[in-house]
Amino acid sequence: MKNLRLLGIALLAVFAFTACDDENTSGENEESYEIPSTYDFENVSYTGQTQRLDMLEELTSYMKVANDGAIRVAQTMLDMYANENNAFSKEGLNEAVTKELENKTVESDINKFQGFIREFAAATAEASGGVGSNGTPGTVTSNDGSKRYFFDANGFEHIQLIEKGLMGSCFYFQGVSIYLASGKMDVDNETIENGKGTAMEHHWDEAFGYFGVPKDFPTNTDGARFWGKYANGRDALLGSNEKIMNAFIKGRAAISNKDLDTRDEQIEIIRNEWEKVSAATAVHYLNEAIAGFADDAIRNHTLSEAWAFIHALKYNPTQQLTNPEIESILDELGENFYTISTDNINAAKATLVEAYGFEDIQDQL
Repeated sequence: MKNLRLLGIALLAVFAFTACDDENTSGENEESYEIPSTYDFENVSYTGQTQRLDMLEELTSYMKVANDGAIRVAQTMLDMYANENNAFSKEGLNEAVTKELENKTVESDINKFQGFIREFAAATAEASGGVGSNGTPGTVTSNDGSKRYFFDANGFEHIQLIEKGLMGSCFYFQGVSIYLASGKMDVDNETIENGKGTAMEHHWDEAFGYFGVPKDFPTNTDGARFWGKYANGRDALLGSNEKIMNAFIKGRAAISNKDLDTRDEQIEIIRNEWEKVSAATAVHYLNEAIAGFADDAIRNHTLSEAWAFIHALKYNPTQQLTNPEIESILDELGENFYTISTDNINAAKATLVEAYGFEDIQDQL
């Protein structure tokens, strides 16, 4: 009997050891490996993402000349969107034939953006350098004379719908819904390709590339573009800069050390904080529209930006609002920014504030 008892104790000890070992099948404990202070890793490449940011930057620059009364050509913009017919002036973009904005846009939105481009070009041709007003496309100058924007006949600024819209339907969508999702994360993490790392590491780097910040962000904010720029703009109230950057850095280190539990925790942080940046930026522009309500140029410009950041909220797998709820907010903004009421704007703002817990900072955003 004594021997049987000893054998039982031994078996329990082996079971306990095995159970503890099974708890860490995802890889190293995060405390056992080094996490750098910047996005400084071996074999990192997100050239394609940088090129797409460059493409949107050049498309936006081309569109903005309409603010000075210039007519814009739809085919030129469509070529930039699809990277066809050598549409770009920046070196290397035309040669990057496999890189484009169109095929990385949410598929159901591609026709929407092609339509925005055609509508914008047609409106500039109709305006032919003229002044805009309700029912008439054209440029509108702010009351103080410092700003000038091109609007369609309903007061929508297509430059913002396209630029900020593609930030959401392309960059944000790809970052949080594609590259940080199972299709790109449940892949090989053993075979290292020189300059790119493993497939999983490379996909993580590509998600980081869509955020548009330098490797030592937020200590260094120079060169932060698109989402990085807007995260920095809201950082004083949200504190998202460090949260997002630290999560990208920690998640990359976790992948390299086969610590997939920690990787998944960082994905959740990135998705949540990136979504907050979009929602808070929408509230920011709704606040500006209310403050400048009597100024057609300021109101229509900021409402167009708000529209795009609200629309982006559809593309997070863990989004706080359903797509019908997001469409309801957009419906509050209506179809004519010249005739919108402050009640409409405040209703849209209130829904966002409640959904994202912005009550304490809603008027400071």
